[in-house]
Amino acid sequence: MAKEKVNLLDQIPILKEKLQVTKEEEKAYLLIARNNPVEKIAIRFFKQKAFRKINLDAEGEFILSRIDGKKSVLVLEEEFNAVFGNDDGMSLARLIRFLQIVESYGWLKWKSA
Repeated sequence: MAKEKVNLLDQIPILKEKLQVTKEEEKAYLLIARNNPVEKIAIRFFKQKAFRKINLDAEGEFILSRIDGKKSVLVLEEEFNAVFGNDDGMSLARLIRFLQIVESYGWLKWKSA
C-alpha cells in the first residue's frame, strides 16, 4: 500500500503537553520537563534542575508561542510575515525547517486541519 501524501501547509502543529515557552529578563526559553527515571534520580540526589532550558531567538519564540493547536502552518507563516517580513521569499522554507527540527526532538505533534 502506498502511503497517503499529506500537505504540510494544511497540518496543525501542537507542542507536547509538558513543554512551555517562558520569558525571563528579555530572553525566551523553551522549558522541557526532565521525566525519565535517570533524570529523576539526578534531580533528586544531585540537585539538578527539573527542567531543561532551551534558549530561543526572537523568531523561534514567536513561532513556538503561536502554536496553539488551532493554527495551521500556513496561518503561522502569514503571522510570521506580518511581524518579520519576507524580503527574501524564504520565510515559509525557514518556518518548515524550524518545525521539522522541533519535531525531530519529539517536541511536536501534528493533526490534520
